[in-house]
Amino acid sequence: MDLLHRLEGFFRTLRTAVDLAPGEGVVVAFSGGPDSTALLWGMSRLAPRLSLRLFAAHLDHAMDSGSAARAAAAADLAARLGVPLIAERRDVPSARQPGESHEAAARRHRYAFLEETRQRLGARWVATGHHRDDQAETVLLRLLFGSGLEGLAGVRPVHGAVVRPLLGASRAELAAAVAAAGLAAVDDPTNRDLGVPRNRVRHRLLPALAGEDRTDRTDRSDPDLAARLARLASRSRAACAALDRRLESLLVATVEEDGMAIGRAAWEGLPSELRPFALAWLHRRAGAPYPAASAARAELLRQLAGGGPRGPAACDCGGGWRWEARGGLLTLRRAPTAQEPVPHFTYTLEVPGELDVPEVSVRMRLFRRAVEPWMFQGSSLRAGLALPLTEGDRVTIRNRRPGDRIHPLGADGSRRLKKVLIDRRVPRPVRERLPLLCVGERIAWVPGIAIEQRFRLAGHATAWVAEVATT
Repeated sequence: MDLLHRLEGFFRTLRTAVDLAPGEGVVVAFSGGPDSTALLWGMSRLAPRLSLRLFAAHLDHAMDSGSAARAAAAADLAARLGVPLIAERRDVPSARQPGESHEAAARRHRYAFLEETRQRLGARWVATGHHRDDQAETVLLRLLFGSGLEGLAGVRPVHGAVVRPLLGASRAELAAAVAAAGLAAVDDPTNRDLGVPRNRVRHRLLPALAGEDRTDRTDRSDPDLAARLARLASRSRAACAALDRRLESLLVATVEEDGMAIGRAAWEGLPSELRPFALAWLHRRAGAPYPAASAARAELLRQLAGGGPRGPAACDCGGGWRWEARGGLLTLRRAPTAQEPVPHFTYTLEVPGELDVPEVSVRMRLFRRAVEPWMFQGSSLRAGLALPLTEGDRVTIRNRRPGDRIHPLGADGSRRLKKVLIDRRVPRPVRERLPLLCVGERIAWVPGIAIEQRFRLAGHATAWVAEVATT
């Protein structure tokens, strides 16, 4: 598939899904290497057609003596393509955290820099040059490190504000596009350092598995290996989504102080094979970027098994997060220092339909179906509503604003939303992350908290179903 056609299809689909407005900004993560050069070249041709504001962002990690020269070459390339470049140098080796590898530190600083740049420019997305071969390497790496289904889902096409429009393209396709454009990409020798696990997978394991290192070139070679590994990632993502839907029907997640909780009895009533997936699901619902390591999970299970059906348990699970089991609840909490502010967001959704809210990594859906018993029992992640909507109407998805009010279902009258959230013991950082469903100027649903009284179901045969799911 032609690179420009691939990029245009991705962004037009994205624009339809999340109602991108003309003039939205895209920051391209630009190392100057072949992959990011192909992406920046394609985006520079496409941005005027799609009415996008385009920027390039380059971080010099200062990890080797040639990094400054590569930064200068990247600046020249961006200038040649007519794209404004935001560049910065950070001494990553001296800023590593205890026990952190150079590669992990570089990735952490790079994504922090990209997000800071995105916010500073008022851009909507950060686009990276990840491609199909990167996806295959990620799947193999996670297999080697014993990852579960969530890890095998690999690199996601859309994750928060980060988009990866070239995941369907091969490394060879991107290199050919760069050559055809008459551009000379920057060569980074650190990509050939076999002391880095990903480089060993790229240069040794993948070629060996594909039979590319054979001299006789028999039909035992497997040129389609990377594509099949990428398909495995796609199917794993679909399986994870199906598991999430199943867990959502079995567990009720409630907002607690500094985190979220599920019923301990409900969790222990799950088949043992599903319990780790339920813990990972709770991490995503609480906003944790990664599920806990297997060692932390094993420690929690050990404490739960030894403490009796309602005995207390507590276990750190990394990144400032902690499990606590007390009474009938299993709660995942995070320290205030691990919380990040969420900017204001407002999106328009045409119904029936769905859209991603990258600021809080969720997907909102709104569709019509027959009334079912669960709609009268309450759910943290979905609601049945009597909304005055017809197909093609629009609703608003946003986070809270000063002065917001709602008449919660069953309450005596209208109340300030802030007061409702405080009374429900919703911590401040979680309040800012709640995606509110609004019809006109009125809040219709606060996920997990309240339904507007005037939109209650009463004798209706059909309902509008609102759902929120993690992305």
